Amino acid sequence: CVMYAALHRNDEEMLYNMSTIGGYKSKHGRRDVLMKLMQFGYNSYGKDVTGNMNVQQFIDDLKKKDPWTETPDNFVMASFMSIRLRSVALGMNHPVKCSDWWGPMAEQILKEEGHPYESWDHDKLVEHKPEINVVKQSWS
Repeated sequence: CVMYAALHRNDEEMLYNMSTIGGYKSKHGRRDVLMKLMQFGYNSYGKDVTGNMNVQQFIDDLKKKDPWTETPDNFVMASFMSIRLRSVALGMNHPVKCSDWWGPMAEQILKEEGHPYESWDHDKLVEHKPEINVVKQSWS
């Protein structure tokens, strides 16, 4: 929920903290590349994210700028689900930006569960960090 609320709010600091605490690492640590990966993986692959590139060109460009070296598997699986759902919607000629739909719901759920979005700081993210497997990659 925190991630979709952060996407909805365009809260780059929260998205960055979630990613790095969660285990994401890249060669150069470029925040701009991570933010584009987060938008692409969980929210939208519209031209507002990819520019004038197709999906393959976009990913290749990001990997060239700052190759990711460690990726938490829970992030990978969540992005697969988001991409698949958006693909179905796009196939019906209805592009979807996930945070437009899930962001307000996520904020409401966080509030109902007693963990409003504003209560999530670095320490709370660390406290609620899931156990993860990290996929390590090396790009030759």
